[in-house]
Amino acid sequence: MSEEIKFIVGELNKEPYNRNYNLISFDALNGESLLQVLNDVFAEIDPKNHLDIREEEPEQMAVRMLGMLRILKYKPPNDNMSNFRQGLVSGDKYVIYPILVWLLQRVDELKKRAYLAKYLVKIDIPAEILGDADVADIHMKYEELLERFKDIHRECEALRTSGFSTSELRRDITAMEEERDLVLRRIERTKQKIEGTPNSEMMLAAARNLRQEREKKKELATQGGDLKSAIQLAEQRISRLQTQLKDIRKAGIGTTPEGLLQRLEEDVNVNSYIAKEKLPKELAAKQRRVSTLQRVAAQPAMGQQEIDSVNKQIRALTAEINNLNEARMKEVEEDESPESKVGKLSFFRQNAAIISRKKEQTAERLNDLRGELNSLQDDMREKQEQLNQFSGEQVLRGEEFKRYVNKLRGKSSVYKMKRAEISELRAEYGILSRTQEILQAKDAQILEQLNAMEAQMGVTGFREAQETMEKVSSMKAVIDERKGQTLDDMSGMVMELNHKIAERKARLAPIIKELRPLRQKMQDMTVDHNEKKHSYDSVAAGLDSNMAKLEQEVKNLREEIVKSETNHHLLEAEKEIQAYKLQQASNEIKLYLSNDPQDKKKSMREQLMSHISDQEKLGRVLREEQKSAKDLLQSSTKQLTMWQDVLKIMEVKKKCLDAARSSAGNVTRNSGGEALVLT
Repeated sequence: MSEEIKFIVGELNKEPYNRNYNLISFDALNGESLLQVLNDVFAEIDPKNHLDIREEEPEQMAVRMLGMLRILKYKPPNDNMSNFRQGLVSGDKYVIYPILVWLLQRVDELKKRAYLAKYLVKIDIPAEILGDADVADIHMKYEELLERFKDIHRECEALRTSGFSTSELRRDITAMEEERDLVLRRIERTKQKIEGTPNSEMMLAAARNLRQEREKKKELATQGGDLKSAIQLAEQRISRLQTQLKDIRKAGIGTTPEGLLQRLEEDVNVNSYIAKEKLPKELAAKQRRVSTLQRVAAQPAMGQQEIDSVNKQIRALTAEINNLNEARMKEVEEDESPESKVGKLSFFRQNAAIISRKKEQTAERLNDLRGELNSLQDDMREKQEQLNQFSGEQVLRGEEFKRYVNKLRGKSSVYKMKRAEISELRAEYGILSRTQEILQAKDAQILEQLNAMEAQMGVTGFREAQETMEKVSSMKAVIDERKGQTLDDMSGMVMELNHKIAERKARLAPIIKELRPLRQKMQDMTVDHNEKKHSYDSVAAGLDSNMAKLEQEVKNLREEIVKSETNHHLLEAEKEIQAYKLQQASNEIKLYLSNDPQDKKKSMREQLMSHISDQEKLGRVLREEQKSAKDLLQSSTKQLTMWQDVLKIMEVKKKCLDAARSSAGNVTRNSGGEALVLT
């Protein structure tokens, strides 16, 4: 329950609720406030529930909340639905808390479910209404629209989870269309260029073969790079395994079977101490703390005054405990003499307590160090996995790292040289750009002078026409030269391609020869790796089985400890009861054998005898009272009968008097009685 309250309070203090609750204030909420909190969570999932429950009838609120829970597919913890409904209506926290935990754990999922329920919850239509043809057609269309909505929603979710967006797809399609148009234009231009060229088919075939060979070259280069990287990784792994083997051999130098057994015995002793002494103590302390917390949680929430009173009691009890400890220490100091056995035992008890504390501290430190070692190993494995994901290579060590550093130094020197060349080229570029600006300015001045001279001579535009003719003639010469060189270029290209292909084959031949033994080596290493892995798996399986046995032994020992502690407590309780009875019996014997009458009066026997005599006297008195009550009962019964007869006589007289009054007659009263005279 406490974990549920912590989770609920933490979630309600976040956006969008912002309630600023704490554990005490939330636990002190009444049923109506809890129902309002539940309704606010419903409103966050489905906005149509946004309302104040004080303005709603309890029956309507219960129907609405139960319908919402049914739509969200909430299952109560128990199967008793009547108790669940009553608890929900009354705002019972044992019903509201599980609902809040379930809702707050899956708000996003429930929002989607509530959104879909708005469209997918079918409308219940009676069968007699569905018998109408128009209603049946509309209902069929309604079901078809539901199925269509399901399909569209499923496709929408698939598109959302696929990682693609419409804007990216549109950009990709536009870019691909532009590239297609560009490629088509280039193909058209190329076809126009080679239409009048003889042997164009042969040249196209040669160009096609060139492209295929270049692609093969790229594939071979990629394969060569992959093989080199694989070889490098294999060499790094071999060096790492060799380093580990050297470390293991160094660690194994000087070790003997006796040393290994001694080390294993120390580990077993430490583990047995932890399992038999330390862990049971910690378990008992945890159990006591849990029981205390359960008692505290079961109690109602306390106010500030109650908390202050409890703190005062704690301080008073602490002071009393300190006083008792001081008195006990004084008594021990007074009794610690060379002849007393208590003084001797106190010294050994103190030493034993000190040693036990040191032992516990050492065990705690060992557990902390083991935990730290495990956490560091986990961190190291995570870092290695991240490094393998990002780079695919292992960490360099030793000679490999030195070679890597030397390689980086060479690259840095080359980088510095290239940087100096770039700075020189930039300076030269600045000078040339300035020279170009000066020449352009002079050219502009000369052009102005030429234009002025042409205007004076009456031949304006002569220079431009001459330049245009020169450009046209030069372009014609270039085109003719290109036409003449096209065939030579094509033939030279084919010869060059054949030559390059032969050279590539010649270069790849020794590489392929070198790869063959490397492949064989890799196969051998794979076999060794499989053997090592098999041995490792067998050792790991053995360790796992031993660990399982040890865990089972620890579990059995813990159960024995619990049973022993239970028996111990029972025996201690019986021992205290018997000791009390024995003490009571001894005191009774002493008082019975005492000659003092006052002591005899204090004995239990005398007290019981006096009590018995008092009860006998009381019984005699009560019997006498019973006898007198019986006698009185008989006389009282007779008197009661006489009085009842008198009452009957009086009633008869009253009736007669009433009858006389109602009839025509006179009633005369004398000392001797009454008489009725009829007239």
